[in-house]
Parts: sequence; structure tokens; C-alpha cells
Amino acid sequence: MSTDLERELRSANESLRERALALAKRANDMERFHNAAMSRVAYWREYALSTELWGNPNPTNTPPKDIPSEMKNGFTMGDVAEIIYNYGDTTYPDNWPTIYTEFQVEQFLKQIDRREYFIYGMTDVWMWEAIEKYPVMGLDVVNMGSLTPWYESNCIYFGARPTTIDYNRIVSRTDRIQTMTVDEWENERPRFDVAWSISSFEHDGLGMYGDPLDPEGDLKAMQHMKDVVKPDGLLFLSLPVGKDKVIFNNARIYGRHRLPMLMEGWEKIDTFGLEPEHLDGPGHIQPVFILRNA
Repeated sequence: MSTDLERELRSANESLRERALALAKRANDMERFHNAAMSRVAYWREYALSTELWGNPNPTNTPPKDIPSEMKNGFTMGDVAEIIYNYGDTTYPDNWPTIYTEFQVEQFLKQIDRREYFIYGMTDVWMWEAIEKYPVMGLDVVNMGSLTPWYESNCIYFGARPTTIDYNRIVSRTDRIQTMTVDEWENERPRFDVAWSISSFEHDGLGMYGDPLDPEGDLKAMQHMKDVVKPDGLLFLSLPVGKDKVIFNNARIYGRHRLPMLMEGWEKIDTFGLEPEHLDGPGHIQPVFILRNA
């Protein structure tokens, strides 16, 4: 093949490659734009329907954008944990309850049957492995904190009876899911065979959900669970692990210092998805810990 022809072919291939990359980038940009647009549409629809059902939204507390100086030592554990700022406001009007429907549950059950994970990716896979080893069939399982009935549907799929406890009221339009507010639980104080907390406690005390700032909010939540779970009952716990860090006002990352503090008073009996090096990683992994209320 002549040198001139080789050059022409290389030039043509490079041109095609650049065009393909440009088209791929444009498609990716269009997908992001579409997703953002659909998110706005969903928000506007929810706002209109919620207003029609529940009235105008009650005002919410604006989360603080910085940690007060007198609290920084507590949040950093004496400069052990790094602080990174990533502000968010996910407060929600307390007169606009979330609604769970039978249709949602049925769709999630089909998804679980196909073993298609949902929001937390591999955490769901590790959760299924944990349930296989520690079955929940016939047990009363409480799910701590909830935005969708995904984990409640997992309870139903594996034969458990789910109850959700959340700060905000949840209206359940299905007989298969019971719901309680934290205040209702405090009044009745039922105890459960098993508890699930999936990506929940790492947010406590950071203010993003309108809760008061508390350097020990997550630790207090874990100790509170000892009153929710029956003696010798299990807690399936998932939260981000990595080098100790506070992403304010969003979440904590649990490493070699904070993780043992969080689990104090609980017997750790198993883990799924955790490797030793993850405790020094960036915090992208959310394994599942099995703890016993000793």
C-alpha cells in the first residue's frame, strides 16, 4: 500500500473517530438534559398534586451552610476526620406525606425477582446475599428511613412483615406495608425481630434533612436502635465506608475510627461486600453489616 494511501486512510479514520466521539458526547449531553428536564417535570407535577391534596406547604428550616466553630472538634473527632463541603437542602414540608401504593410495590417485586438492583447498586446485591444467609421469612422487620418502598418490597419478597419508621409521615395505600413516625414509635415503642438501615444513619445530625446539628447524631441513632430491635435481634446496616470524613451537610464516611464507635454495644457477626482496603478508600462502597443486639 502506498504511503499516500495510508495517510489518507489514517486521516479518514481519525475524522470518523472524532465524529463518533462528538456524536457520543452530544448523545450523552442530550440524555443528561432529558433526565434533568424530566426531573423538573416530576417536581412540578408532585408540587401541584401535593398542593391539591394537602394544601400549601408548611415552611421548612433552611439547613446551615457551615459547621459552627464550637462543633468542629466534635465533627472531626479532634481533627481525625476531614471535612469536605457539599451543601444540600432536602427538607420537606411536614404536611406533605409520602405516599406508597400497591402499584409501586408490584413493580418493585418484579424488579427484585429479576435481581435488578435499584438506587444503591451493589449494596442491593450484598443485601440479597445477607438475606439468603440470615432469612427474614415470617419475621417483623422495621426499615429505618425511607424515600421509596424499595426495601419494604424486599421484605415482602422474602416473606417478612415490613414496618417503616420515618421522621415524616408516610401514607401507605397497601396493606402489606405499615408505617410509623418517630413520634408514634416513641408513644407505642414496639420492638422488632430485625431492623434494616440502608444509607440512613450517616446523615443524622448534619442538618440536610432539617434535623438539628449534632456531632454525635449518628452514634445516638445507633444506640436508639437497641430499643427498637428485640434482644438478640439483628440489624442489617449499610453506610459508606472509607477514610474517615464528613461531607457537610450531606453524610459521613466511616473508616477505622468512626466505624467502631458507631457499632459500640453491638455484636458484629458478618459483613457482605467489605474488603479491608475499603476502610482507607474514598467512600464509594456501602457494604452490609450484620449486627446482633447483644
